[in-house]
Amino acid sequence: MTWPFWALYVLQLGGSAFHIGLIAAVSSFFGLIPAFFGGYLADTFGRKKMLCSMSFLLSLDTVIYILAPSWEWLLIARSLDSIFTGLRQPAFNALLADSTTAENRAMSYGMWQTIPPIFGLLSPYAIGALMDKIGILEAQRWAYLVLFLSSFLGAFMRWRYLTETLPLEAIEKVSVVSMVRDTLSDFKETARVIPRHMWILIGMGMLFMFGASTGGIFMVTYATDDVIHLTSSEWGLINTASILITMIVSMPFAAMADRYGRKNMVLISLFLTPIILLGFVYSRAFIPVFIYYVALTILGAMGSVASQALFVDFSPKEHRGRISALTSVIGATQSFNFAMAGGGTIVGAIGNMVGGAIYEDNNSLPIILMAGSISLTAIIGAVLVREPEEREE
Repeated sequence: MTWPFWALYVLQLGGSAFHIGLIAAVSSFFGLIPAFFGGYLADTFGRKKMLCSMSFLLSLDTVIYILAPSWEWLLIARSLDSIFTGLRQPAFNALLADSTTAENRAMSYGMWQTIPPIFGLLSPYAIGALMDKIGILEAQRWAYLVLFLSSFLGAFMRWRYLTETLPLEAIEKVSVVSMVRDTLSDFKETARVIPRHMWILIGMGMLFMFGASTGGIFMVTYATDDVIHLTSSEWGLINTASILITMIVSMPFAAMADRYGRKNMVLISLFLTPIILLGFVYSRAFIPVFIYYVALTILGAMGSVASQALFVDFSPKEHRGRISALTSVIGATQSFNFAMAGGGTIVGAIGNMVGGAIYEDNNSLPIILMAGSISLTAIIGAVLVREPEEREE
């Protein structure tokens, strides 16, 4: 309900395109240090404890979105989001990775992309239709109220039903001094054991993140207010179709990645995505935008399940929390899907600021830069990446 229209919410509360990029960039920097230590906490304090506590705090932060009187309050809320997410995400990623096996890893990520979105299938269209009826601002406040209630329930279910995947003997008491000292020491050790191909993937993830952060947050304003002039319900319908398509194609793509290899799936997605993005830029009506966005969704689902599995294939299990933290801080997304990438990182913050600075003067340029960045990512992958000879368990 909220994310497809977030940029419009900023505008409704008195912000501009520059403020959209500013909020995303500033909040990204607030998430850097928590993400840095989140990996240590995931590998010592426990995956479940970090995941559940931060999930409750993220839910409570939604109240600020509901009551925000101006765009400055969104800066506060988004910054808190980044802090809590930075602490949570390494534990989240590590718990997911721990729950897969080498043989079914892509299929597991395919299930993760398929099953949860079922519950939000009609949300974008429903809130878009409500926006057309009562206005964007009022509808978004109702959407954030629903988000608060549902996210709090989700946090409770994680606390009640998830099982800790970190071995009990690995869980330690945490102090601030030991956390800082051990984090710096452990990151040196993690950087030393990361294989060469993981570093290549990290570089690709940084390029992809820069592109997605530059143009991704402005696709909604490009499609609605500024260039194509779709209605909110039309944009909501497109996003609803995107969720449905992701659910349909993720599992088949995951099965193909497990059977035929992750690299080929990633490269197909990366090489075709820039072409489709350019088609989106030059669209001027609902039907072509719908077709191009669905195509982007299909390619994103393909790239996402395969790339996440490929990252884990090269990740030693005992370092997964720290590797996730490292990639989160510097901005190397492990999911090559523009819809799942964005701010929250150094690279993401730079991309947000670049996009916000140039969007008002040239609405299409941030999206074109996104296409160029993803093209370069594809070329690097084709030349330097290979399938692992032996996948990590």
